Amino acid sequence: MREKVKHIFFDLDHTLWDFHTNSAMAFKKLLAEENLPVSYERFMEIYRPVNLKVWKDYTAGKYTKEQVKIIRLKYTLDQLEIILPPDEILRMAERYLSLLAEGTVLFPGAIETLEYLMEKYSLHLLTNGFAEVQYRKIEISGLKPYFRSITLSEETGQLKPHPHVFQYALHKAGAFPHESLMIGDNVQADILGALNVGMKAIIFDPDNVTNFPEVIASKIRHLTQLKNLL
Repeated sequence: MREKVKHIFFDLDHTLWDFHTNSAMAFKKLLAEENLPVSYERFMEIYRPVNLKVWKDYTAGKYTKEQVKIIRLKYTLDQLEIILPPDEILRMAERYLSLLAEGTVLFPGAIETLEYLMEKYSLHLLTNGFAEVQYRKIEISGLKPYFRSITLSEETGQLKPHPHVFQYALHKAGAFPHESLMIGDNVQADILGALNVGMKAIIFDPDNVTNFPEVIASKIRHLTQLKNLL
């Protein structure tokens, strides 16, 4: 694969930036600030499946960005029988995103791997997520210097895995699909999205839960494994 790849595109959340850890820290701070009558554990028990469902619907175009911010928190609070006015829910949602963007926890080996790869390849970021939050994450976590281009799907009017998102990112990077590799955790959004436009792909699966044919896309469980593949 080494000799055929010139450009490497990374997903951000759940690939380089440890979303679960950073999100947990943000919610713990938020719940402490708001003094809500619920434990962190109970809140997350409800929030996690709600968020997954709402985000899936957002990716499918059923919700707008602003609706997602409110709906996932409102649905959670409703199930916990905590009733708050809409303006309070929006304020809390915005506060969570602000706290989230301050997270700096990366997956083990992220910086070491990026430093190795940037000497050999052009590195790029291609991520879904809210642009104002993602750019702050990238800046605050120290990832920005490693990438020659950063593409937020929001810029394109679509979300991964839509082909236009990948084509836009490739054009922005000055890269051709056949010489480009996508590394991400989400089979649908990252892997199939990349393969469908002619890119190569590697799945990042630290918990080894993804069932996908390795003849189509290689799988790694630790980012430093990329040093052996690339």
